[in-house]
Amino acid sequence: MTTIKDVANEAGVSISTVSRILNFDDTLSVGEDTRRRVLEVAEKLQYKKRNKRASKLGKQIVIVQWHTDKEELSDLYYLQIQYGIENKAASLGATIERVTYESIDKNRIKNFDGIIAVGKFDTTEVTQLKSYGLPVICIGENYLGYNLDCIRSDFETPVRKIIDRFIRNGIDDIGMIAGKELIVTEKQGVRDPRVATFNQYLKSKGLYNDKFVYQGPFGPESGFNLMTKAINELGARLPHGFVIGSDSMAVGVLRALQQHHIDVPNRVSLISFNDVAIAKYTSPALTTVHVHTELMGERAIEMLLERVKNPKKIPELIIIGTELMERESSI
Repeated sequence: MTTIKDVANEAGVSISTVSRILNFDDTLSVGEDTRRRVLEVAEKLQYKKRNKRASKLGKQIVIVQWHTDKEELSDLYYLQIQYGIENKAASLGATIERVTYESIDKNRIKNFDGIIAVGKFDTTEVTQLKSYGLPVICIGENYLGYNLDCIRSDFETPVRKIIDRFIRNGIDDIGMIAGKELIVTEKQGVRDPRVATFNQYLKSKGLYNDKFVYQGPFGPESGFNLMTKAINELGARLPHGFVIGSDSMAVGVLRALQQHHIDVPNRVSLISFNDVAIAKYTSPALTTVHVHTELMGERAIEMLLERVKNPKKIPELIIIGTELMERESSI
């Protein structure tokens, strides 16, 4: 397992600085470049180095990301997916360039062989991406309705498994701290399958309480604010189990619980999503759902190459499974 010392050596900073950055310590005064370098090194060191000699595919692929760089660093999930894409591309000798949707050069993009769109895009944005006349592969949502190949994670199954796990361990008061996202151009809310499954599954068991569900932006600050609100509003009725929308939100949730001297996992058990690098370095370490972002990136490259060879191929939706990483934040 990669250690904080490994990250510190690679990033060229102290172990203390790495620890505080990985825990999103907002009292730490470091430049944005340093913060980005540490977070990126921590993520990259999770990937196994490939020993295969790269072939010379010669393809040029553009990754269109829906988040800004700053937004990516507050959540890291989409950054993980991009590393999966880049690793696979490097093993094939393909060239990758990253841009945001808003920074696309409409003239230059036509020089690429294909587009991998990472994130959530609305009708206006998908229509624009298709207008460039290049193969487009989407990661994050189901875009079969737009006649596009797409890949997403199975978030529904793990939510049901987490709830079942809590119940087996005697926890039937279960809450959720969930993320809420807006599509950039049309400002529409994005449906989160984790929230929908959580609500439906608990209702089917007669255990749902809407006062136990809190939503806000993804990120540690939001997680801190939402859990603080839950603690203040619910008091002794604070649920004993929480599903958290992402690891970065869970970092803030942990900080709020610790500030209120609420024991994790004995009083409140937490299970989050994504298994980004920070999940291993929190105290306690996070029990989290591992999303196979590297596999998502690999399959995106493979689907793009298949689409280049056969433009008339029937579009496919690939759903990638997940697995629970048991650590210290849950009983």
